[in-house]
Amino acid sequence: MHKSKGAPYPGLRPFEVDEADRFFGRETQTEELLRRLRENRFLAVVGSSGSGKSSLVRAGLLPSLLGGYMVKAGSAWRIAQMRPGNRPIGNLTDALNAPGVLSDSPGGEGIDAAGVFTETTLRRGPLGLVEVTRQARLAEDENLLVLVDQFEELFRFAQDGDASEDEPACFVKLLLEAAGDEEAPIYVLLTMRSDFLGDCAQFRSLPEAINQGEYLIPRLTRAETRAAIVRPAENAGTRVSEPLVQQLLGEVGDDPDQLPVLQHALMRTWDICCEQNLGEMTLE
Repeated sequence: MHKSKGAPYPGLRPFEVDEADRFFGRETQTEELLRRLRENRFLAVVGSSGSGKSSLVRAGLLPSLLGGYMVKAGSAWRIAQMRPGNRPIGNLTDALNAPGVLSDSPGGEGIDAAGVFTETTLRRGPLGLVEVTRQARLAEDENLLVLVDQFEELFRFAQDGDASEDEPACFVKLLLEAAGDEEAPIYVLLTMRSDFLGDCAQFRSLPEAINQGEYLIPRLTRAETRAAIVRPAENAGTRVSEPLVQQLLGEVGDDPDQLPVLQHALMRTWDICCEQNLGEMTLE
């Protein structure tokens, strides 16, 4: 057994794309996300804090996209991942110019000039994201997915007295126009806390887009929670004792807010098993 660096449980942080082999219990939800993204190029994954939105997208949806599970779209995806922060268009620029997104260059000379060009184009008008993507000359079978994690940061930025009043609205327009252009191979995916849904009304056309492309994360069933507890350890060659499984299932109950705490408890239990060189994670 290896300690938490290679642990099958991430603890309090979200799962990452390369941890799909540790991500269990969300298979049905992943399939539904694929279906909805295939039907609608703008998708908002919504849920309460701690419900696993980021993990579902990163360790569920993204590996499935890259594996070619979205029929007709293929497996050639360029993925720009970002959070709005206090400079949404600037952060979008950085995400698009990251190596392997709109350019195969590893960086170095010319990267600053490319960033200036990209940001200037994005700020030129609502079709800026479409234009930047066209100028990148992606292969005919390639798609661009813009993943905006923690989209609710945009609302706090919009209320900041020091912020440009136009930037949040311009950022939203860039996303909506890109997802709505059927000629451009662009998909937009947001993750957002459900208690911020009402704030979407401050941006024109955003409520309509979310109404059409919303996925509200359902609670895990008892069987799905069991899989999230047991399967990662099994893949790492370790058992989770049935008394421990029952204790954890009882404590988590139906509360999705407990999922990060559950992962943290499992990670710490794994660490203790490593320290004591045990072959089973037990209630003791």
